Amino acid sequence: MAIPEFVHADLQALGFEVPAEMLSKLEAYLDLVLKANETTNLTAIRHRELAWSRLIVDSLTPLPGISDSETDGGQELRLVDIGTGAGLPGIPLAIARPDVAVTLIEATGKKIAFIQSVIESLGLVNTTAVQERVETLGQDPKFRGRYDVAVSRAVGPMPVVLEYSLPLLKTGGRVLAMKGPKAETELEASGDALLKLGGGEVAVVDAYPESFDNELVLVSVIKAAATPKEFPRLPGLPKKQPL
Repeated sequence: MAIPEFVHADLQALGFEVPAEMLSKLEAYLDLVLKANETTNLTAIRHRELAWSRLIVDSLTPLPGISDSETDGGQELRLVDIGTGAGLPGIPLAIARPDVAVTLIEATGKKIAFIQSVIESLGLVNTTAVQERVETLGQDPKFRGRYDVAVSRAVGPMPVVLEYSLPLLKTGGRVLAMKGPKAETELEASGDALLKLGGGEVAVVDAYPESFDNELVLVSVIKAAATPKEFPRLPGLPKKQPL
């Protein structure tokens, strides 16, 4: 099926240059999601045009924040997608930025099996899938403090997102949380989490121009200091008892 015209227009309006080969790979990924969704609950979105907008275009909106991130000594930038589900936003970002090393974290076995099949099918050599609770990986030396960018989509309120994300980041790294219109309210309740977890500069930017009539925003948080060893807490606690 042809790529809807609005996809090209939306990406241009957002300032993204997406070559035809890259768009074809994004289309192949979307087809895999929609096909698998017939038997496995990966997303509530089933209409193909809406899926292009909500799953692909939305997932690419963190690209400017990724481009603004830096690594030490010109090393490969490392990005982690927390609670990736069907691979969102991590797989579209991995397709758009093949120069970035992307780690997808997901606790559900069926979803990880799907993601692994996508990685192999599309030849995403820059992408790794890990089946584990993010709280566990945040205490694992192989993952703790290893990433430059942590992205997330619909994993919980900001205090929870911060406890999941900041332990995985290097000092100076950036949280990029995809949030809806309640982002400002959630941030007002995040002061303790920011203080305890080493969070620093916070910014909220509209992911889309006003003309799009889309309320998606990106919350950017810079990690200013090392996260204390007691965080993240045991699996389940960040959601049950937010900081």
